[in-house]
Amino acid sequence: MTLEHVKTLKMSDDVLAVKCSPDSRLLAVALLDTTVKVFYADTLKFFLSLYGHKLPVVSLDISSDSTLLVTGSADKSVKLWGLDFGDCHRSILAHQEPVTAVRFVWGTHYFFSAGKDKLVQQWNGDNFQRIQRLEGCHGDVWALAVAKHGNFIVASSQDRSIRIWEKTEEPLFIEEERERELEEMYDRGLEESLDRPEQAADGAEEGDETQRAGKATMETLKAGERIMEALEIADEERRKWAAFEDQKRRMPQLNPAPPDTNPILQFERITPEAYVLRTVERVRAADLEDALLVLPFTHVLSLMSYIDHWACREWNTALTCRVLFFMLKTHQNQIVATRAMRAQLASIRTHLRAGVRAQRDYVGYNLAALQSLRADWEANATAEFFDEKDIQGILDAQLKKRKFTGLKA
Repeated sequence: MTLEHVKTLKMSDDVLAVKCSPDSRLLAVALLDTTVKVFYADTLKFFLSLYGHKLPVVSLDISSDSTLLVTGSADKSVKLWGLDFGDCHRSILAHQEPVTAVRFVWGTHYFFSAGKDKLVQQWNGDNFQRIQRLEGCHGDVWALAVAKHGNFIVASSQDRSIRIWEKTEEPLFIEEERERELEEMYDRGLEESLDRPEQAADGAEEGDETQRAGKATMETLKAGERIMEALEIADEERRKWAAFEDQKRRMPQLNPAPPDTNPILQFERITPEAYVLRTVERVRAADLEDALLVLPFTHVLSLMSYIDHWACREWNTALTCRVLFFMLKTHQNQIVATRAMRAQLASIRTHLRAGVRAQRDYVGYNLAALQSLRADWEANATAEFFDEKDIQGILDAQLKKRKFTGLKA
């Protein structure tokens, strides 16, 4: 069959993309002036003008029922248009880089989009939700093809590859996809924070070399979550027993039953205060300060009450001091502004000073004992060495003794 040129339609600007509707009724043309013109295919008579993109449209497609038009633009957005009145159904910021290709799945309103952010994504054209995201390309995705019934899709990338994704029998749940994407975003945020230097503390002088060079990692975040979980468990246990003691004091005739202990505390036979301390002790020393940064201020207030209890009982005074000093340095403004913290801070100061004083005496006594043992060992295990000439001189001196002789007249 031969082709014959029969008509020419002059446009007002450069043509970037063109698409004919499946029913052969309409012809959509994307121009460099960021608009999309729709003409009747048989007479080339003007029908609709679609405008709304901020940058030129580089790809477009029409659904199989010829009711929806999807456009992908260099402004990173995808727009859905109705071909009956030319109204914009929805504008979606689909990619982080310019969109390069959009394609409908035959018989549905599902469509795929590809962009320079190395991603291929599937969308629902009815409820405008993203269904899934396909990764694997290592360069800009320039072209996209979808099988007629959506059994597979093909994408060509700037990395000189053509990748094929096939449809499987495994069901897809949008909620699970959202959770997976949120986890990936969370991990990417951690990686970016690793490459970003820590901001200097408020009031720090320029060139100060004593600032902490900490980094937020997955380990420190998990440690912070464990500390928060321990605080919540301990707070709930303390509230239950406080309510029980109050009820027993107000109504002793009822003889109320004691509350059920948390299974974790009951299994390990440990008090809530000791459970929180043990959780903090299990955090690596290098990750402790970064883990404490994760705590919100409400958990910081709760942790301060446990610090007071640790100081009163003199439990791990060194760790208690480290946690307290870091909390005060980090949340100084909020703690000072909290009036209810004043009495607690005074109690912590009294108990902690007594504990530090006891630790100082304990360390001083041990140092004195070690110095005594060292002096005793040096006295018993040190030998004196003399030169051979000195030894001979000592022996000659011992042989020369004074002699007494008698004299006769």
